[in-house]
Amino acid sequence: MFLYGQHLTTLKSLALAGLLCSCILVFYSHQSQATGAETGWLKVSDNGHYFVKDGEAFFWLGDTAWSIVNRYSQEEVEFYLEHRRKQGFSVVHMMGVFDGGPGIITPATNLNGEVPFLNNNPATPNDKYFKNVDNTIKMAQQKGLFVVFQACGGSGGSFVKIKKVITEENARAYGKWLGQRYKEVPNLVWGNGFDLAPWDHEEIAREFAAGLRDGDGGAHLTSLHPAGGNSSSYFHYEDWLSANIIQVWTHYLRIYPMTYCDYLRSPAKPVIMAEGCYEAGIEYQVKPITPHLVRKQAYWSFLAGGYHTYGHNDIWRKNPNWRESLDAPGARQMGILKKIFTARQWWKHVPDQSVFASGASGDDTLNAAARSVDGDSIIIYISSPTTVSIHLGRVTSSGTVRATWVNPETGDQKVIGEFPNRGSQLFTTPQGQVDAVLLLDAVSRKL
Repeated sequence: MFLYGQHLTTLKSLALAGLLCSCILVFYSHQSQATGAETGWLKVSDNGHYFVKDGEAFFWLGDTAWSIVNRYSQEEVEFYLEHRRKQGFSVVHMMGVFDGGPGIITPATNLNGEVPFLNNNPATPNDKYFKNVDNTIKMAQQKGLFVVFQACGGSGGSFVKIKKVITEENARAYGKWLGQRYKEVPNLVWGNGFDLAPWDHEEIAREFAAGLRDGDGGAHLTSLHPAGGNSSSYFHYEDWLSANIIQVWTHYLRIYPMTYCDYLRSPAKPVIMAEGCYEAGIEYQVKPITPHLVRKQAYWSFLAGGYHTYGHNDIWRKNPNWRESLDAPGARQMGILKKIFTARQWWKHVPDQSVFASGASGDDTLNAAARSVDGDSIIIYISSPTTVSIHLGRVTSSGTVRATWVNPETGDQKVIGEFPNRGSQLFTTPQGQVDAVLLLDAVSRKL
């Protein structure tokens, strides 16, 4: 995956994050849910910050399975998708064409030996190969999962920059063929991009996006997956770009500032931190990639105003122990995160580091908070054992605030107590935990 630059200092306040990212803070109206979404299709909310399905806020919790089309059998695809469904994942990222990545080289065929393009030409797609793609997307639909289809695939621009299979001359026709083939498929999000910097072969990205729209009439949302950066840095104002994607690779300290910066952009678009350090990954400068690090990446993404996609080293590569790795601690703990957020109206929460009177910290020990615009809930992630001081007055809808600790490893909860919604209060993380989630909820009193 793509390396660039040195670690940025993680930002300690929202204002500083917006300044350093050269973003303009725009205040948006936050509605509980958008209306009018077509059944089964993913749309963008009225305020631009989250996704909507069937008129309700859609919680995007992604997983990465780049090689699922050509390295997994259909039985294995079904096993994988069902397992992730049960764990609470809602989205799967896959490559339409795949020939490897760091430490892995594989033929760009499926298990039946079918190539994606006849004569290596996108103008002549191989229907036998794409039937495997059809079946994978259909199985995901049956399980209520969305698929981000990275149709030009390839690590490091393999099919664009190295092999030059997909070019500016043929990208639009290939996109149109795909758009027409999947025009009526609701559980699909297009993934533009080639695992390159956003500006690398941007002419192909634009041609491919135009082809997709020619083919499906704009029916599907379209994203762009960059390497080592964010899609917003080059494509934010493109009308075909529905949501921004961030990839930090080994530089996970950039997750919060980059996600928050994209959250602040106008016009507002959903933000997906889609590729950080894979659990148990072997190619990172910061290894080992522990479950604790996996959790930090995810909570920072969500509390900075974005969504998150998890990944495991053994799954995207399809290592021999991939089935066992489906139950890796980090994967299971993503389900705990989802339960914490979906127990509240998470789509009403906005990033707010001013919740901390002290103790927001920074860099590897960054603590993060998001506050409901209704004033009834605050979610705080504390990334290391410490004591923080919290402004209880940020909960405004009730005179009393209930504080609860949640163990992000196990999901165990413990009510700390109830406090007046004024002044500040010290909270010390539970003994023996390496991180913790602090929930502050308004207490409603019956008359």
